[in-house]
Amino acid sequence: MPFPLLTRRLSIRPLVAGDGGDVFAVFAAPEVMRFWNGAPPADLAEAGERAAYLEDMQRRLGYAQWRVGEREGGRLVGIAGLQPLDGGPAVEITCALEPSSWGAGYATEAGAAALEYGFEQAGLERVIGIARPQNAASVAVLRKLGMRSLGEAEYWGKRWEKLEVAAADWRAEQAAAHPPLTTERLELRRFTAADLEPLLAVFGDAEVMRHVGAERRPLRRSQVSALMSRAAADWSEHGFGLLAVTERETGRLVGEAGLQHLEEGPDIEIGYTLARAAWGRGYATEAAGAILRWGFAGLRLHRIVAVADPANAASLRVLEKLDMARLGLRECYGAVMAEHARSLGAWRDAVGPSPAGG
Repeated sequence: MPFPLLTRRLSIRPLVAGDGGDVFAVFAAPEVMRFWNGAPPADLAEAGERAAYLEDMQRRLGYAQWRVGEREGGRLVGIAGLQPLDGGPAVEITCALEPSSWGAGYATEAGAAALEYGFEQAGLERVIGIARPQNAASVAVLRKLGMRSLGEAEYWGKRWEKLEVAAADWRAEQAAAHPPLTTERLELRRFTAADLEPLLAVFGDAEVMRHVGAERRPLRRSQVSALMSRAAADWSEHGFGLLAVTERETGRLVGEAGLQHLEEGPDIEIGYTLARAAWGRGYATEAAGAILRWGFAGLRLHRIVAVADPANAASLRVLEKLDMARLGLRECYGAVMAEHARSLGAWRDAVGPSPAGG
């Protein structure tokens, strides 16, 4: 992963000596330094020295703390990356966000990029995370990254919550969290041109479509073709979209499932539509569980929502099995729908540290 490290919303690059202003903006904030080890830079000159030191660390070690900015516009988000823990040899993941960027899931997104760089580019075998026990938000971020608790440890005369993730565990989870997605009975993969006819059989069934879409009626060939084209566009623009759901044993396409923006966004929803012949076999729950793992462990989405026709009892049961919390009713897709959601934190608490059980 060459620099800049690009995530869904962030652009991450090494610091240079001229970034003293950014270093000062982050580490001079009292809210940031409340749980940080060390003193804030006294002025811009000292912040520039710290930036130059981190620039040199990147050259010497191949990793360091980096500048994190938004992909659109480049606004400073914070400083995050990797560094020797208390002089080494262990390597720790660090993240300090400028306070206006708190609460958006940026720390987890930047941390995931740092882990990928550490394991795939820097050749690390494990990464440590430490946070003051009182800093619940930072401990939660480390757990969202799949890190396993090691209990408390002492560094610099203070007690810290210590966690770790090994490269082998991280790779195992990532392999299961990127398409094609494989479950006990299913494979979820990108659409191909040969999927048009099988998908037409699914979306052309009036019984299947009774609770699907704004019109709640079968789709024509041109509409299914347009759906496939939109899915391809979503993949190109956002890095996620709909997937074909196939049986592993037969290779038969039995429907679709995936992630997409709910109407115009910003919410990202999980959806699934299965052929009538596939109903009642637990396929929807199996496919949707794999989609959640992809969204949370693979894409590090902060939250995933789902909407269903309140009259669609079968779909509501699937959402309950997925432990998606009922939020109430929401107007979307030309109808009033039952809205559900699950957070990355809730998902991680359920599946545990890497590798995920799914």
